[in-house]
Amino acid sequence: MSRSIQVRSEGPGLRNIRGGSHAEDHGSTDEIGLSDLLRILRRRKQIIVASLIAVFFLGVFYCAVKTRRYEAVADLAINPEGTDALDMGDITASLGGGGLGFDEKLETQVHVLKADSLAWAVISELRLDREPTFAGHRNFIFFGPYVVPNPPDQIERTTPERRNWLLEVFSQALTVQTIARTQAVEITFRNADPALAREVVNHLVTAYTQRTFMTRYNDTMKASNWLSGQLAQLKSEVQESQSKLSEFQKQTGIVGTDENDNLVLSKLDDLSKELTDAEADRIVKEAQYRVAQSGNPELIGLLVPDSVLPILRGQQADLKEQLAQANAEYGPHYPKVIQLGEQLAQVEKSLHSEVGDIQERFHTAYQVSAGAEKQMRTAFDQQKQQAYNMSAGLDQYGILKREMESGNDLYEDLLKKLKEAGVVASLKAATVDVIDPASLPTKPVEPKIPLVLALSTVFGLGTGIAFAFAAESLDNLIRSPEEVESLTGVPLFGTIPHIKLGRGKNTGQELEPIGDGAGRGSLIALLQPSSQASEAFRSLRTALLLASAGKPPKTVLIASAVPGEGKTMVSMNIAAMLAQRGARVLLVDADLRRGQIAARLMTPKNLGLSGALTGAVHWRDAVEPLPDAPNLFVLQAGVRPPNSAELLGSPQMHEVLEQWKAEYDHVVIDSAPCLIVTDAVLVAQETDAVLLVSRIGVTPRNNLRRASELLQFGDGHVTGIVANDVPIGAEYYGYGYGYGYGKYKSYYSEEKA
Repeated sequence: MSRSIQVRSEGPGLRNIRGGSHAEDHGSTDEIGLSDLLRILRRRKQIIVASLIAVFFLGVFYCAVKTRRYEAVADLAINPEGTDALDMGDITASLGGGGLGFDEKLETQVHVLKADSLAWAVISELRLDREPTFAGHRNFIFFGPYVVPNPPDQIERTTPERRNWLLEVFSQALTVQTIARTQAVEITFRNADPALAREVVNHLVTAYTQRTFMTRYNDTMKASNWLSGQLAQLKSEVQESQSKLSEFQKQTGIVGTDENDNLVLSKLDDLSKELTDAEADRIVKEAQYRVAQSGNPELIGLLVPDSVLPILRGQQADLKEQLAQANAEYGPHYPKVIQLGEQLAQVEKSLHSEVGDIQERFHTAYQVSAGAEKQMRTAFDQQKQQAYNMSAGLDQYGILKREMESGNDLYEDLLKKLKEAGVVASLKAATVDVIDPASLPTKPVEPKIPLVLALSTVFGLGTGIAFAFAAESLDNLIRSPEEVESLTGVPLFGTIPHIKLGRGKNTGQELEPIGDGAGRGSLIALLQPSSQASEAFRSLRTALLLASAGKPPKTVLIASAVPGEGKTMVSMNIAAMLAQRGARVLLVDADLRRGQIAARLMTPKNLGLSGALTGAVHWRDAVEPLPDAPNLFVLQAGVRPPNSAELLGSPQMHEVLEQWKAEYDHVVIDSAPCLIVTDAVLVAQETDAVLLVSRIGVTPRNNLRRASELLQFGDGHVTGIVANDVPIGAEYYGYGYGYGYGKYKSYYSEEKA
């Protein structure tokens, strides 16, 4: 047994697919099994196939008209911390990139590669504003040549709106992403021209490499230039000390001396060294303070690696970019633009505050160093005076000599570091190694035809299934025999197949589909006794005979909700089947308004039932035997009376029914549609059994339910339901044994019989 799921009975099409409780049970749920869902899909397969074909061809059309785009790819190896190949030691360490980790530094370089400044440099260099595949558009969306608006002769004359649009197009076509767990970065650019895509990627790599080198070099050289000015002053002091020493030598004639055993000079020597260190420290602190005073966040970040300036600068750059894009897209008064402006102002405030704190820190350090130097110089001057007093000549010589040597050593040391810093400025910049430059792409990456067609198939199938269930939900017609039973709560007595007989060797005539519009060919039980329809009527006869305990019903009313559901055809064939058992059967046409039995059986017209009820003729005189069916007698409707309902509900009708019961084994009564007139409801009160006929795919659910309720008013009751015009290929047609009945239909063919 198939596994089932619980759903609430809401939609008219999905509810009551399986037999069970009445459709109007409050708060109840019906079980819809997998087999029921598959039956719905098979029933609506035309919708599913049509949706699948439509969506699939839309995908094919999209692939056919979509512009082919090519993707150029370049791989870079980026070391954001630069190289230390010359082992510069502390010099290179002092020029680091701040307190960011490796991943953050690499992401910063990725952001630089996406910057508008680099993009505009590439656009300007290649004049992409003149390229049809980049800055142009087609005349008819998908078709026609590219059209490029007249670009200016000089790229600098591009309007801000046009510039922002070009940058947006460039950004949409460019993709920069890091490769996990490596230092590699992949750059891709898509364009309809493969050669242009390759040129854009390679020019972007070149522009990024130059920018990275020059930015770091220029920033570092600014500090070096200031330090060069300090060295010029120090050089002047050293030259002055040398002049003083030379002049003193000339005056005193002292060429050289040994002062190792002189404590005063030894102490003076120590103070001189300490003064030199203090002066060097003061110069370095002053240099740092000057750099901090410049207000350049990047240089300050080099001096203070553990500061938050790099993070704040990154946030500032990102917000500026977002603000520029939003301003270009929405205008300066858009709420998002205002919000981004406020966020940028807050970040810049934090950045200025952090810069101010660092400046104050270096200013304090500079003042402390200068104070220490001043104190050391005072101590040195005092010691120097003491040594001078002790030995005016010799000591004075030693002092001048040491001043000259200390100044010269300090100058040479700082000059060496200044030269090293110029080299390190380029070494410490982020190194870029082009692993694979962009080559000419040969295969388009858009559209992805297999993916588009696969998605079209899946989407078309899903859409078709959705439409199928929607159509099932909106469908108000009965589609299966099980629905008939679940809607009315009345047992299903039989299913009559849909058959359209062609010209055959035995019949030589073409019969219409089984329904109220058929001719004499509707009497399938006599014309084709071995057909599927005849077997269906035999099954219906068996169910009818076993409907009541004790004895079979003598009077049977055949009713339907509306015309065209096949009740007359069912009446004629069930009467013929009962007569084939040897019982005397009377077929009565009680549709006094539009009786059809006489015309279908081609019997001569007489006063019929209406004449018998009005007293114009005795009913026995109106009964006609059917030559082709022994034991089968027909009482036609007769002349249409003005008061059909009154006649059928009269005592005369009751008396006639009793007489029929006495003279015949079975009386089959064909009535008028019960939703149009009340004739069938009146006759149902007097009969032993009532069969309600419904036609698959024709009878609305509400009509069938209402007809069942009307026939059960008063003493009436509906004995069973007959499902007419059931498709032969449907899995629910047969004897109730499940699927696959259609493959046995040849068993009942005329030739096999």
